[in-house]
Amino acid sequence: MSVLYLSCFGPVRVRVSALVSSVCFCLVSAVELSSALPVRVPPAAIPMDLRVEQMQTLDSSRREQQEMLALKHKQQLQRQILIAEFQRKHEQLSRQHEAQLQEHMKQELLALKHQQELLEHQRKMEQELEKQQREQKLQLLKNKERGQESAVASTEVKMRLQEFVLNKKKALAQRSLNHCISNNPRYWKTQHSSLDQSSPPQTAVSTYNPPAMGVYDSKDDFPLRKTASEPNLKLRSRLKQKVSERRSSPLLRRKDSPISTLKKRSLDMAGDAQDALTCACVTVSTQTNSLGAGSLQQLRQHRTLGRTQSAPLPQSGQVLQQLVVQQQHQQFLEKHKQHFQQLHINKVRHQSSHPTMTDETVVITSCSRERLSALQLKFLSLGLVYDSLMQKHQCMCGNTNTHPEHAGRIQSIWSRLQETGLRSQCECIRGRKATLEELQTVHSEAHVMLYGTNPLRQKLDSSVISMFVRLPCGGIGVDSDTVWNEVHSSSAVRLAVGSVVELVFKVASGELKNGFAVVRPPGHHAEESTPMGFCYFNSVAIAAKLLQQRLNVGKILIVDWDVHHGNGTQQAFYDDPRVLYVSLHRYDDGNFFPGSGAPEELGSGPGVGFNVNVAFTGGLDPPMGDAEYLTAFRTVVMPIASEFAPDLVLVSAGFDAVEGHPPPLGGYKLTSRCLGHLTKQLMGLAGGRVVLALEGGHDLRAICDASEACVSALLGIELEPLSADVLKQRPNENAVSSIEKVLENHSQYWRCVQRVASSAGLSLLEAQRGDSEENETVTAMASLSVAALEKRYIRCCACATERITPRDDSFFPSHIRDL
Repeated sequence: MSVLYLSCFGPVRVRVSALVSSVCFCLVSAVELSSALPVRVPPAAIPMDLRVEQMQTLDSSRREQQEMLALKHKQQLQRQILIAEFQRKHEQLSRQHEAQLQEHMKQELLALKHQQELLEHQRKMEQELEKQQREQKLQLLKNKERGQESAVASTEVKMRLQEFVLNKKKALAQRSLNHCISNNPRYWKTQHSSLDQSSPPQTAVSTYNPPAMGVYDSKDDFPLRKTASEPNLKLRSRLKQKVSERRSSPLLRRKDSPISTLKKRSLDMAGDAQDALTCACVTVSTQTNSLGAGSLQQLRQHRTLGRTQSAPLPQSGQVLQQLVVQQQHQQFLEKHKQHFQQLHINKVRHQSSHPTMTDETVVITSCSRERLSALQLKFLSLGLVYDSLMQKHQCMCGNTNTHPEHAGRIQSIWSRLQETGLRSQCECIRGRKATLEELQTVHSEAHVMLYGTNPLRQKLDSSVISMFVRLPCGGIGVDSDTVWNEVHSSSAVRLAVGSVVELVFKVASGELKNGFAVVRPPGHHAEESTPMGFCYFNSVAIAAKLLQQRLNVGKILIVDWDVHHGNGTQQAFYDDPRVLYVSLHRYDDGNFFPGSGAPEELGSGPGVGFNVNVAFTGGLDPPMGDAEYLTAFRTVVMPIASEFAPDLVLVSAGFDAVEGHPPPLGGYKLTSRCLGHLTKQLMGLAGGRVVLALEGGHDLRAICDASEACVSALLGIELEPLSADVLKQRPNENAVSSIEKVLENHSQYWRCVQRVASSAGLSLLEAQRGDSEENETVTAMASLSVAALEKRYIRCCACATERITPRDDSFFPSHIRDL
């Protein structure tokens, strides 16, 4: 180490080498001296001198090392001083640069501000210049002499103006001629008779053909130049049209014609006025067939008292006849519609007062009900309800990608119905907000006040604030999925409930055949005092409660095919035997949201057996599809529903079981085509009175396809048949096990369950083949029993009177003759 340090210094290195050489010379000389001394001289004296010199050498080397260390320390201090000076200079330069940069930015901002002020000043100058130019032009137009032209008309405008003037002259001449004829007593016999006492009776047929009444030519009304104000142009056009009609039509003249004393009335009229119109129109059409062309022109002058519209009368006998037929058909439809509504309301209200009926009464009542339903379906239509205000219920973060339940769901469904033309085949009804009293039929008062009102929430206790949480996206909600918008959510959820209630009541009262409610947010998860799963108020449950309270509907079937169990709906009717709740959902032994809906949940108290949960287990290995849902409907839903015989069917139509949803939101492989066929099966219940209310479903394409299929089924449109593979496919083992567990639990409550329990593992074709063989067997046994009954009846009658042969079937009762 010392050599390395010494190498850095040239003079020191020379001195050390000289010192080493001197030491070596001393050692050599000492050796020589010792060898030259006599033997008697003690040798110890000479080594002592050598050690002293060695010590001196070591001391000098130590001093050199100390000097080297001192120099090294001095260099380190100088280096630190240089680094500190460099940092200080660097900081100083950085501050100077930052100050210069800020000064430069200030100068640029000032320049930009100055430039903006210049531009603003230039724009103001241009506006003032334009204003001055407009004022000058306006002043020139005001000071213009009458002889000067303000615009040069084109050749086309001049020709149309000339044509307009000629038409006016012709109309004026024709009106004066008609006025002279009507005032001349010689032509009184040519006019059609009226109820006016001053009008002589009709005695002959005239050869004079007056002009058509109320004819208006759009060419007579044209603007020479289009003004800047479009509403003023339309108003001017309508005024010209009224003036032209009054000038061209004899019926619309005020005091220059004897016919003008009759007042104008509206076309749509009830009671005696409409009957008078029908009679008058029939009389006119009858006379038209018997009279000639001249008589037809003569009838055009007549204006019946029953006519109630200010528009001109039809101008031909054929049009007049078509008008009569249309009015009669409209009256017929209205009369039958009111009749059917009254019959249905009376039947629903008085059904509970006649619990016992004889077999013959049941047959007659069922036949009458079928005929009534068949006639009613001809005149009623499918109802749709939708309101864009429900789209405003969305998270305040504004990002719809992180929230599956968003406004695009109902907007996409409504657009699909419009694009396919299905909406035009339906009757769109107006939704409304549900009242607080209606919401409290299912939910508690505190829950309704908290989520159904905005101002009242401020008056409640401050503890309700803890019910809302801050979501990761920055918005507010009651849990991680159920968002809340303080401004729009309360109105949207009440509008969704009110729209479903309005549609259900129109179907129940007979105004509509069936319905589909495109609403959000969903509701079947909302419990009495707990919102969850995107739901705040249970729309379907509230509608069912109101049907029981207001219309006294006896039996209501609620089918919930959402992939998630409707825990809120089950809770609302768990002990009610008047409501049959059937749910088909993914259960997975309680490991799928919301965890309820076990097959052992049958109801409580008088409602035991009226809560049916088709709880599919086994996860997605394999996922449930068309074959499994068709089997569930064939073995559980339809048999139990048919035995229940509901008066109305409500469907919580969640479409998240349709293929396209990820496993956390469903994961099943159900097709929209299958949902259409399931809807068609439900239409065989309750006379076709089925109402679907949108619940879940978050894949836009899937829910649009499913909505289109369900609406097509409700309209009675022929559906695309199921594929042969689906018809032949047997349900998977997990589905069969789940369905058999449901049948086992409900076998003691429903007689139909025992009959279908053995066919749970069959495909649809195999089950249909077995049903056909069973029907043939039942038919054969029924024919044998009827023959035996006939023979027994003949023997009984022969004992009292003479023998009656089987050929004389007029003696048998009507139900035996039908068999």
